[in-house]
Order: sequence, then C-alpha cells, then structure tokens
Amino acid sequence: MDDSCVVCAETLLWVAYGSCGHREVCSTCVIRLRFICDDRRCCLCKSESNIIFVTKALGDYTRMINDFSVFPADPIEGQVGQYWYHEGTQAYFDDMDHYKMIKAMCRLSCIVCDKKNEQRNEGSKRRAGFKNIEQLRGHLFHQHRLFMCSLCLEGRKVRYVCMK
Repeated sequence: MDDSCVVCAETLLWVAYGSCGHREVCSTCVIRLRFICDDRRCCLCKSESNIIFVTKALGDYTRMINDFSVFPADPIEGQVGQYWYHEGTQAYFDDMDHYKMIKAMCRLSCIVCDKKNEQRNEGSKRRAGFKNIEQLRGHLFHQHRLFMCSLCLEGRKVRYVCMK
C-alpha cells in the first residue's frame, strides 16, 4: 500500500474503509463523499458500504476490522463501546480526537451567528447546528436575509460548507 491517498494524493494519516477492506483513501476524502455527495461506495471497487471504519494509517499495521457485524445495528451519535460513531456519515472511529475533528468539519452552522457569538465571547457553547442544508438556508434567509447559491451547492459538491 502506498502512503498517499489515491483520491487527493495527500499523505495518508487517517484511512476510512468499508467491508471491502480497501485502505488507500484518506478519511477526509471518504467522509467528503459520504457527507456531501451521499456516495456510500468504495472509491476503488465501487462496492456499497453502509458503515465504515476510520483509523490511523499505519501501512501494513493499520487496524483492520474484518467483520463489520461487531458494530451495533442501530447506533446513536457519540461513544459506542470503545468506538465513536458519526451518524451523518455512518462512520466508526477508534480515535476520539479525529472523530471530533470530522464531526466539526461536517457540522452545519451559521457563520453570521458564530461570528456574533465569538465577539460576545460566547464561543462554541452557543453555536446552533442544523440537521441539513435546507434548515441552514432557511435560517440564513429568514434571520439574516442571506442566500446560499443553489448552483454552487449542487454543482460544486466537493467541499465542506465550512470550507466555502
């Protein structure tokens, strides 16, 4: 296995894989495909994986899960036994810090409200999250008279909302 992601060519630090076991794609690319594009297929073999496992990339020593039935059938967001589960991407993590980073990356929040809260020193404790992009668009329009471009949202499904 090479030490670069086959999708973005960045150094593999974290990998995400499904039941097919292909570990050549970084967790950021796999999560992006699942969260933004709603694509649950492996980048290499195109087999569908309802759940994935995210772990540190260690080449031949990367932690392998061969039997995905060890994971609960109906998990809830957060810690599940020795793992952390991200509901939006149906991903299990063996590292809490990486789970928190991915969870923050996938979070839909209002940048206007976030900036106001930062200025009031209220920080992240008052950040409102939205369940989907439509809720965020409605909030932006009704509260701030701002619009999210539909063309950009649909035609450029390559970045997380927090990266736009």
